[in-house]
Amino acid sequence: MAVQLLGRSVAGPQLNLPLFIEGAEASQDAAASVDESAGIDLNQLCLRYPERTFFVAVETDAMIDAGIAPGDVLIAHQAQTARSGQIVIASVQGELTVRELQLSPSPRLIAHHPDMETFVIPDSETLTILGIVTQVLRSIGY
Repeated sequence: MAVQLLGRSVAGPQLNLPLFIEGAEASQDAAASVDESAGIDLNQLCLRYPERTFFVAVETDAMIDAGIAPGDVLIAHQAQTARSGQIVIASVQGELTVRELQLSPSPRLIAHHPDMETFVIPDSETLTILGIVTQVLRSIGY
């Protein structure tokens, strides 16, 4: 399995977190003097469609050259129609995977890793797209 479904989003209360701007004047007491009304709500930033959003954990390096690595958490939303060139969560032979969707010359799921093959979808099979990846969350080791 290339990705593991972690769950669906649940719309919660607004959580307005401080937003610092790179290049702004910095001081030791900058965090203490933050205007909390001028913040950012992660729900609004990451969950454009909360009722259609889900999270998956990446367990493959198939998309490493696209900036998606094992251990990342992907935020994806169900869409009516996925377009060519979008990164999608798809079901291939009963397992979830993350790949770039290409629709022409025939439907295929492209890995962004030099050692991984492209999945060409035969005419006899139905390609099931669960969602389109909209965000990548990555821990940097803390």
